[in-house]
Amino acid sequence: MKNKIIGTFLFIILISAIVYPVTAITDFNKSQTILNDANIPIWEKGDQWTYNFIESRSQMFVYTLSGELSLKVVEDSSDSYVLEAKTRPQGNFDMGGYGLKTTRLTFLTMRIQMRKTDLALEGFYYQIKGLLFITIGSITTPIPIQVAGSATVEFDPPWVIMPFPLYDGKSGELSEVEILNINVYFTLFWGLVSIYGPQNYSIPYFPIPYICSQEQINVEAGNFNVFNVSAEATDGSKFVSCYCEEVGNVVSEIILLPFGGGRVQYSLTLELKDWSYTP
Repeated sequence: MKNKIIGTFLFIILISAIVYPVTAITDFNKSQTILNDANIPIWEKGDQWTYNFIESRSQMFVYTLSGELSLKVVEDSSDSYVLEAKTRPQGNFDMGGYGLKTTRLTFLTMRIQMRKTDLALEGFYYQIKGLLFITIGSITTPIPIQVAGSATVEFDPPWVIMPFPLYDGKSGELSEVEILNINVYFTLFWGLVSIYGPQNYSIPYFPIPYICSQEQINVEAGNFNVFNVSAEATDGSKFVSCYCEEVGNVVSEIILLPFGGGRVQYSLTLELKDWSYTP
């Protein structure tokens, strides 16, 4: 259950997270450049990163989505950053027996709050809404259907997802966290048909061992020397985040979740396309 929530709603921040369909997953190569330790970046209002993404899920809500996602710092208070993520995803859903295909009027947004001192995740709000077409098998019909869904998630304590400072050979555990006040719902036809929820519950998330290594990767935005933070849980869940000081954020990210049974049932890949940030 813990992996279902993380995988479904966390992708944009850590995000999350996504490589576009016509490219292979990021190619990792050992770098010849020696990097200095990477410390916590200082973001400013207006800093922005654009990622290509692919996200898929084969359990519960079945879907495959891809597209371009923008992540922008919209608030810069004394204690926290607020980031806004937006995309018009392309792909297909199977929700409660309804086959659906996204349109240009399908919108996905998130507001993410992160603690300044360590970029720990404090909480986020996720929303998907708009018009989708009904599908019958592989055929897309011209019949539109209105969909709305949201999730509100709070973390206590805030979840440290990037163990700064980063340096080659560093290892440890990503912090234990309890996810609180999760409220989720999905509806059709302006709320007349409920697909899921509303539900409210809490889920614990236990420490995950990680190791940090220095590498060089090539993505659409260019070639980067990065710190690769790889974490793998005993259930087979895997997180690979490649952070670059020049970018002030991840250049690529891969998340694989098995949901039990060993077979990967959720995957997310992010790849940097463009950015606007000054170290």
